[in-house]
Amino acid sequence: MIVSVPVAHLFRYPAESSEHVDEAMFGTEVEIIDKVENFVKIKTEYGYSGWVDKESLSEKLADPNRIIVLPWADLLPNDKNFNKPVMTLPMGSKVDAGFSEQFDRHAFVVLPDKRMFYIRKAALGNIPENLDEKNAREIICKTALSFSGVQYRWGGRTHMGIDCSGLAFTACQMAGIPIWRDADPGKTPDLKPLPLDSAKKGDLLFFKGHMAVYLGEGSFVHASSGDGRVTVASFDKNSINFNEWCANNLICAGTVF
Repeated sequence: MIVSVPVAHLFRYPAESSEHVDEAMFGTEVEIIDKVENFVKIKTEYGYSGWVDKESLSEKLADPNRIIVLPWADLLPNDKNFNKPVMTLPMGSKVDAGFSEQFDRHAFVVLPDKRMFYIRKAALGNIPENLDEKNAREIICKTALSFSGVQYRWGGRTHMGIDCSGLAFTACQMAGIPIWRDADPGKTPDLKPLPLDSAKKGDLLFFKGHMAVYLGEGSFVHASSGDGRVTVASFDKNSINFNEWCANNLICAGTVF
């Protein structure tokens, strides 16, 4: 099964009034492990579990071959720019895209229900895997910074709202690097703890119940519940971005490289 809506909201229990724990993007593969009325409990391809509306899932039609690299990407009824989009996909969505020499700016996407729509080629990138370290670190930082100013949302992973671990997870996902969805350094097997003075841009920072993406030279980007948005902060007391709480509560840095 795959997620067949732009964003499937995962809840801790089979009720929308329970804790909102994650958001799974279009094209995410899932395994159904339980059912209660209109809810199914799923385990995502990245190992996270939660309850979703069963209508947000469909049988997989084909393996995806592209990932959405822009904050948002419209699916259009044709290759014109003036029609209302039929669906808008967030960054990190995976699609089965086809290409034709007939269309310079557009590709076409086939949905699980076999409907076909158009999408701008600029929104598509190759699904990342085995990137060299330098490129991966750049993508992690670039992706995290693309969320600057986005509101804080518990369990969020899109440019409509995101939480601290969602920011780090999505930044690493876009570089083809799997990490655990929550701010727990012990849950990512390949993560190696290291002191802050050994951290490089694109590494991760872990605090008490919080995490961030390190930008180098003492700066980092994080989704802050206190600020209510994604901001750039610093460990440097002389910086206008100095964050005292983070400076006092750093547990460790960590690298997946």
